[in-house]
Amino acid sequence: MVDYNLANQSGAQFRAELNLILAALQSCAFGATAPTTTTAGQLWVDASGASPVLKIRNALNSGWILVGTLAAGGFELAGTSEAGRALIAAATVAAQRTALGLGNGATLNVASLAEAQAGADNATLMTPLRVAQAIAALVAEVSNLSADAMAPTIAGDTVVLKHCSGGGSDTLGLSKNGNGTVYTTLFGETALTATRTCALRVAFDQARSGDANTQRAAVLRDGVVLQEWTTSLATWTARSLDVTLAAGQTLCIRLGATGRTGGGSEGTTYTSESLIRNVRYLADQRSLIGI
Repeated sequence: MVDYNLANQSGAQFRAELNLILAALQSCAFGATAPTTTTAGQLWVDASGASPVLKIRNALNSGWILVGTLAAGGFELAGTSEAGRALIAAATVAAQRTALGLGNGATLNVASLAEAQAGADNATLMTPLRVAQAIAALVAEVSNLSADAMAPTIAGDTVVLKHCSGGGSDTLGLSKNGNGTVYTTLFGETALTATRTCALRVAFDQARSGDANTQRAAVLRDGVVLQEWTTSLATWTARSLDVTLAAGQTLCIRLGATGRTGGGSEGTTYTSESLIRNVRYLADQRSLIGI
């Protein structure tokens, strides 16, 4: 191995030794043995093993530091892992992702606020902030149980709201003594106002007492009678009606009672009484809010 020292000598010998030194510099002192003359920062390619190893002299000029290996597949930095070497060798982002063992999600975009709240995109990533924002938006829609409160269809008669007050056994009534007919609209006892378009079923039990005069019960939407029932029987009879409400429309029940004064010698005054009980709104297991 050349020693990098030029001694006083003849021209031909000087030229020969200089060429040796220049060749050593050109090849980073490629050889199986270390240079005999060393200095800090000096490079040496150690060719003593199966693959040449590039080394550099440390700052104290007291030893060699391994830089990397001149392997057949290319230069490999010392201390790199197999995955690290594959990452360095990878020519594309996809190849680098594969080298690092990452899935396709590593290059997916992050969802925008609109995408997170819409909840329809299955090809973007969600950050903790976007998750919180999406949850907040959903909670805001139903926090007061109004925006998503109404059932869109009637599928099963599941009682979701029972709203009735009055006398014993949840019974409401109206009486009329003598001739004529009276009506009362039971807003306070039976009214429900929709907060969005919905379909539901209003149901109750109807009966009468007193003489065989006409008793009435009706379902009203915004004050308009949708259907009215009459009876002259003294037994409870279930009534129901499927109704569609737009946002802001009110559904309620109205009672009517017709009394009379008997003719002939009896001259008896008869009292008519309309009774309903168990007023309820039914839908397919959905809350109905907005009384």
